[in-house]
Amino acid sequence: MIFVLADDLTGAAEIAGICLRYGLDVSFGIDTVPKKEAAVTIIATDTRSLTADEAYKTHFNLAQNVISKTNNRIFKKCDSVLRGHVLTELSALMDVTEKSSVLLQPSNPKGNRCIKNGSYFINDELIENTGFATDPDFPSKTSTIKKLILDRTTKAHSFDVHTGQIKKIESKGIFVPDCDSVEALSESIHLYNDNMIIGGSAAFFEQFLISLKLTNSRIINKKRQIFNNYMLISGSTHPESIRFAKTLEASNCMLMLFPESLINQEFNETVLDDFVIKIKHVYNENKKVALRISNEIIPFEKSASYLKKRMSLIVKRLLAITNINELFIEGGATTYHILKTLNWKSFTPVEELDLGVVRMQYNLNPKKYITIKPGSYAWPNGLLN
Repeated sequence: MIFVLADDLTGAAEIAGICLRYGLDVSFGIDTVPKKEAAVTIIATDTRSLTADEAYKTHFNLAQNVISKTNNRIFKKCDSVLRGHVLTELSALMDVTEKSSVLLQPSNPKGNRCIKNGSYFINDELIENTGFATDPDFPSKTSTIKKLILDRTTKAHSFDVHTGQIKKIESKGIFVPDCDSVEALSESIHLYNDNMIIGGSAAFFEQFLISLKLTNSRIINKKRQIFNNYMLISGSTHPESIRFAKTLEASNCMLMLFPESLINQEFNETVLDDFVIKIKHVYNENKKVALRISNEIIPFEKSASYLKKRMSLIVKRLLAITNINELFIEGGATTYHILKTLNWKSFTPVEELDLGVVRMQYNLNPKKYITIKPGSYAWPNGLLN
């Protein structure tokens, strides 16, 4: 069995999509090990938005739970551009497993995210010269892999980070080989053995499956279905998300934005309840509705936290008074907060609708489905009519 620990929900869903692509049995849990056993078990967390201490504790506890089972491998899914508490979370796994070396490969050459001479490149540009330099939580102020990892680590550690051309691993530490092609990605996996921890991007996880000979019977996705009865929650501030929201306005799916009184710092319960009823009427009439907070930046302090809570509360109340069974949600942090509010923890991934777009069945109510995608990805053409 393979256990995947991910620091965000959409990254975890991307791993599930790869498993489905190859016909592998997969189960999916939020902050918990799902009861259903599968060839691949994925545990999604939201530790990228937590403190380093909280991220360490979460990964330490999950790893203890997983490692208590025999013959299990752990793959640490991390962001392809190394946002988050990467070294801190790896150190938690090292402490639990008592392993002292890590093979880490975050690159994704097909997505033009490569490592050359120990530095990270996006579309042949140093990452410090791209939009990732202004990321609100983990800005890439350097392109040097070693410095990127160490600068984002606040907990004390004693690990060396090794980068560049790595031909073999014979010492302790974190090893991040150069990788500028799919061939190099495949070669990186040959550095791994069961005495070390392995982690990295979804693309590297696919190579991991190939190395374990779990991908011999690759399957073709079944014919794409078109959904008519659904609620779409647009939770990302990515330009692609805003563009798609505007295309919905021109279709027969009504896009509803929060009323102005719900995007202020002060919370008005009555306004929220009235808005829920309004959304209900729109859904009952059209059997589809899209919900977005705003197409503009909300300026008040800690607005993201406040508005996520309001969005989650609206979704919970709507599900209680409607027959909505299909949820489409974009944005990992938004999805995570909604699922935590609903107390939905255990899922069975059933279909990869497109790259990074994964549909899952809620195990405690098989009529309910949720489809997740990152905010930077596009919804498949023709999916939502």
